[in-house]
Amino acid sequence: MAIIYSYPVEATPTTSDLLLGTSVADDNKPTKSFTIASLAALVSANAGTGTVTNVATANSTFINMTGGAISTSGTLQASLSASGTPSSSTFLRGDNTWSPATSTGSPNIAVLEEGSSITTAVESLNFTGGGVTASASGNDVTVNIPAPTSAVSSLIAGTGISVDQATGDVTVTNTGVTSLVAGTNITLNPTSGVGNVTINATNNPGTVQSVIPGSGLQLDSGTLISNPSIGIEYDGSNNYILVGKTSGATPATVPTSDDFIAFNQLSSSDIKSTTLATVPASALTLVEQYIDEGDANTIKNTTDDKTTTPKVTKIVTLTDVEYAAEVSAGTTDANTLYIAITDAQKCIETTTNFTIDSAGITGGTAGVDYTLETKVNGVVAASFVSCEGESYEVITTATPAAGKYFSTPVTGNTTSGTSGAPGGSPYAVTQTLAGVIAANPTPTITATLQIVYNVQGGPNPTVTGNDTGATVSAAPGSTQLDVTGQFTTTANLPSGYAWTSGPTVTPPAYIIYGSQTVVTTIVGTLELQP
Repeated sequence: MAIIYSYPVEATPTTSDLLLGTSVADDNKPTKSFTIASLAALVSANAGTGTVTNVATANSTFINMTGGAISTSGTLQASLSASGTPSSSTFLRGDNTWSPATSTGSPNIAVLEEGSSITTAVESLNFTGGGVTASASGNDVTVNIPAPTSAVSSLIAGTGISVDQATGDVTVTNTGVTSLVAGTNITLNPTSGVGNVTINATNNPGTVQSVIPGSGLQLDSGTLISNPSIGIEYDGSNNYILVGKTSGATPATVPTSDDFIAFNQLSSSDIKSTTLATVPASALTLVEQYIDEGDANTIKNTTDDKTTTPKVTKIVTLTDVEYAAEVSAGTTDANTLYIAITDAQKCIETTTNFTIDSAGITGGTAGVDYTLETKVNGVVAASFVSCEGESYEVITTATPAAGKYFSTPVTGNTTSGTSGAPGGSPYAVTQTLAGVIAANPTPTITATLQIVYNVQGGPNPTVTGNDTGATVSAAPGSTQLDVTGQFTTTANLPSGYAWTSGPTVTPPAYIIYGSQTVVTTIVGTLELQP
């Protein structure tokens, strides 16, 4: 039998053409010929032996199916059910509609920020911000957002700062210093104290807050707290002599001849000192004049340089009978010159009595507020016994008692004349005095308050109670004033500040002997509050 592939090929067989095959139904399995049509019928007959006997079609939401039902053979066809016209410029939307893809359309694409909607129909996106870049290749767009190098995950409040939350939309608040306020000896630039502030302090103002003149001192220039110049007080109750009395007591200490006094030497214009004992009488013109006038009628023996006889220091005039009696009694004095006349030459004595009328001295009482001493020709006496026509001078000295003085000097205290004839003896002479006695003037002692501040960190506080300029005076006639407890001052807290130390208010507590300024100090530290 020829090999199959050696037969010629029939390009267009028909159903009546024969095919060779083996019949397996016979025991001998003989070779037989079969028509193509019988084979096709055989295949069709055996096709109904599977589980699918019919194929039906149905439409879905987006797809339409045609060609069913098929029970033997047929063709199934699927197509889109969308409305509109498909093209290169349209796209299939979710609502099964072909719509144009244009910038003016409404794609209904929502854009959200942290879950909150910004728009539900975005029309375009514009990428901005540092480091964000966008590029396109045809219609493919690439947006590049670089990863952060040091991203902030949360905010933590530091000193003087508060935050309302650590993440999200955080509000940062300054709870510390919001501005600066210039204190004492401080200036700010800008003066508002806000922003970049330059703080300037004056050059070493030092620790002295004020200079207060004490006893016997005064403020010559400047003020108590600015460039004060202190000098000696020459006037008023605080003059250095008045307040320099021993312990402020009265009367003052009595000087001795060895005590020193200061004086201005005219020849050098320098201050010199000397003792009272070395002050020459010629330097005290009025004192010298007083002494000379007192010696005007006094006989002096300043030229006797002989040693053969006693030096005469006194002279006595008397009669020879009176002298003989002195010799007989042994009462003569070797230094006394006796000038005697005969007893027959003696005169008849005349007596002149002196009366002192002090009613014209007002303001006090004789013997209490002042004393009187009368001298006749230099001798304390109330009468004058002499010969007729003999001269006399009566001087009455009025001396104030302690704490008193004559505010109007005494007048009428010098009387002179001659004794009368013996026939009119005794004679009466009245000396009439006038003047005013008064207590020594004692200037009123007044303490004037000065508030001195040493406050740091803020403005000087206002005060209640006694402020600068308040005064307290001693009782009339007092020679001292104790200011302890006389002034009460309270420091008030400035608005917007708190005391971090103090305030410590120290009032004056001491005794003054003349009018002067006394000090209350206020010390403390302030802090500006937020």
